[in-house]
Amino acid sequence: MPSRDLKNRKVLPNIDKMLVIRVDGIGDLLNSTPAISLLRKNYPSAEITVLARPLNAPVLIGNPDVDKILTFACNGEHRSLKAQLQFYRELRRERFQLVVAMQTAMWSHLVAFLSGAPYRLGRYQKRFRSTLTHAWHGKYPKGETHEVDRNLELIRLICEGEGTRSLKFYLSPDEITEAKHHLASLKIGADTFLIGIHPGGSSFDKRWPEKRYAELADKLMRQYNATVLLLHGPGEAALARNIQQAMQSPAIVHAPKTIRELGALLSCCNLVVCNDSGPMHLAAALDVPMVAIFGPTDHVAWHPLSENASIVRRDMPCWPCSAHKCKIGWECTKKLPIEPVWDATRLTIEAREK
Repeated sequence: MPSRDLKNRKVLPNIDKMLVIRVDGIGDLLNSTPAISLLRKNYPSAEITVLARPLNAPVLIGNPDVDKILTFACNGEHRSLKAQLQFYRELRRERFQLVVAMQTAMWSHLVAFLSGAPYRLGRYQKRFRSTLTHAWHGKYPKGETHEVDRNLELIRLICEGEGTRSLKFYLSPDEITEAKHHLASLKIGADTFLIGIHPGGSSFDKRWPEKRYAELADKLMRQYNATVLLLHGPGEAALARNIQQAMQSPAIVHAPKTIRELGALLSCCNLVVCNDSGPMHLAAALDVPMVAIFGPTDHVAWHPLSENASIVRRDMPCWPCSAHKCKIGWECTKKLPIEPVWDATRLTIEAREK
């Protein structure tokens, strides 16, 4: 165990290899990148490895603050006991000196402990918290602190400096060129005023109704002679198709094959409209003009971190809430009218044209 005087130091000594654990959503991972950048600044010679879900790990490709990416399927994704044990053995062989449990979860604390790393940083919550050698004590009430700031505050226990709040997501020139070629194949020219709409979300309560998306898309096409690109992820084809069929004007539906293809297509849009979702954070990292629709989620903690982004939400007396136990049918999302969303998109477009 580290001695007491080492525990009270800021920057830890002799860190050659560290592991950052963030095995959850796209937004969680992207909102961790400012903290990872602060780690890089304080430990410039250390090899930084990030453990992420296989689906989301590609957002770290090209990030200069990340040397290696490990993946692990969890949260309901199938992985045999034999594969899990093999993973833990391989992790221990890496001989990390520091593990940062950026994700506050029992499993993250357990992995940090099983890694054999002498220094283990995390939040003093959930089970196995007593195995941490450095812990942030406290809780964040809803509606007060952004996730980026939470992560930076955790990292500052072992880092000097404030860090920056900018999300990090890097696309290569080839990826952007490929996205433009793909848009051209869909008859979308380089001079097209392109509005990307991503109507999906990780859960039903986050999704604005399909008919309202259709109405908004029609207004945008009439008012601005825009082309609407309806983007959707796995399992969301019916959602996009329903919007397309409810529209009076033709929209183009496309399902990107990867997160990076989605990011490249979003970077080509003049405006993105979406729900509170992973694609929202991708657009924020790319600084694409955006309007994000929020329901019961803590919008203070999870709003898109970009000066080009605005959010629309219906304030409710029951907020902050436990969204999955809503007794009034998620009225914050399902009864949000089109007018405030239209006003936000209009103002975003006008600000861009100035």
